[in-house]
Amino acid sequence: MTRISSIAALLLMVATLPATATEVVVRGLFDGAALLDVAGEQKLVRVGEHHPSGVKLLSANSHRAVVEIKGQRHQLSLNKGIGAIYREADKKEVVLQRNANREYRTRIYINGRGIDAVVDTGATSMALSSAHARHLGISYQGGAEIAVATASGVSQGYAVQLNKVSVGSIERHHVEAIVIEGSFPHVVLLGMTFLEHVDLSESGNILTMSTR
Repeated sequence: MTRISSIAALLLMVATLPATATEVVVRGLFDGAALLDVAGEQKLVRVGEHHPSGVKLLSANSHRAVVEIKGQRHQLSLNKGIGAIYREADKKEVVLQRNANREYRTRIYINGRGIDAVVDTGATSMALSSAHARHLGISYQGGAEIAVATASGVSQGYAVQLNKVSVGSIERHHVEAIVIEGSFPHVVLLGMTFLEHVDLSESGNILTMSTR
């Protein structure tokens, strides 16, 4: 699997918890698919499929989507919504779309602070530059010193532990990472010390990350 970034996140639903009123909003329209937003979480749904909330996509093109909610049909255009009922679940899922550089980029949160990252299954650890670390308020120089090979040679690095890393609705605690002195990498690498805890599924230009 190549480098892996950006469209969004979504909570899957389960029938054991009480129903909660919310809104279904169309965030993206494609021929045969739509990006449905439920309670602020997003899911790419193809025609004939159900969103985990129970909303079914009946048709979609670049102008509108027709959805079925509790047996009733509704026609929605981009960024238009309608009230619905959904059920929350404990399994979480994030859906990302590959960009023009063939990367999967997304906004992540490290200890509650946001920063852009690229999903990289070739990186054995999460990695960020010292500039990133300072921006995020990470005191990294107390970590174990290591030598890191970069494109420009060998750089000084520090092994640290991040208290919490969140990608959409998926979060992990006590994630090992490497901070490299200087400006490399230019974008935070979401490596295997985070990815080893989730399931990855790639289809075409879509990557799905889900909790186990």
